[in-house]
Amino acid sequence: MSLFDLTGKVAAITGSTKGIGLGIAREMAAAGAKVIVSSRHAEPCDEVAGQLNAEFGKSEVIARGLACDLASLESVERFAAEAPKLFGGLDILVSNAAVLSWAGDPADTPPEMFEQQLSCNIHHNFRLCIGVRGAIAARGGGAIVLIGSAAGANANPVILSYSVAKAGVSHLAWNLAELMAPERIRVNCVSPGLVRSWTSTKTLGEAGLEAGGKLIPLGRPGEPEDIAGAVIFLSSRAGAFVTGETILVDGGRTKLSIANDALMQSLPPGEH
Repeated sequence: MSLFDLTGKVAAITGSTKGIGLGIAREMAAAGAKVIVSSRHAEPCDEVAGQLNAEFGKSEVIARGLACDLASLESVERFAAEAPKLFGGLDILVSNAAVLSWAGDPADTPPEMFEQQLSCNIHHNFRLCIGVRGAIAARGGGAIVLIGSAAGANANPVILSYSVAKAGVSHLAWNLAELMAPERIRVNCVSPGLVRSWTSTKTLGEAGLEAGGKLIPLGRPGEPEDIAGAVIFLSSRAGAFVTGETILVDGGRTKLSIANDALMQSLPPGEH
């Protein structure tokens, strides 16, 4: 559909050599965008860009790689300056890269780990968005999509610092939307729940993913394409009147959790 067509648009996607980010990069390329693939190291960026060119490029280059390490403010600022040069401009930023550096008893969280969560996921994300602001504004406006997490909309003591940081990402999108609206730059947040990705498979294993999927009202874990759909909506003409929003893409786990409440399920029908 033309509403979701990204032909002529240039999109930079951080953390896009695997998992959710790769799914977003592939679907954006399929929708017609030229994509800048990014992760911490240059080699996998170039490798994935080559794959996208082979699959979607036909007779032109539609993907290029550019490294960006979210943990390094210098790297983030360099990426923001260099990305718009690769295809002569920038229309879309998808900030998908994130840092999850601690899980366990919150009282045992090393202070430096807590600080890393906040600095990378919030401060460095902020600097990245500010860094590409001028390039997107120069194209008459565009879209920034921050990737948050359903963890930021729930109490998650085991990953408390990450949860707090991701709540901050959602609020960052809201504030940046206010800041950049006069330049016609729409800023939104997509917050995934449990998604089948490289990270979740490594952490939980296939059995853990399937077990987690059973706790979701839709009965399964998400797929990277599920997140890509929401991102493309917000990046395209289909989402042209949406800004400052956070969209939960979690199969209903957060908002429909009563569907999995064993007590409620056990109540017999009728008056009580």
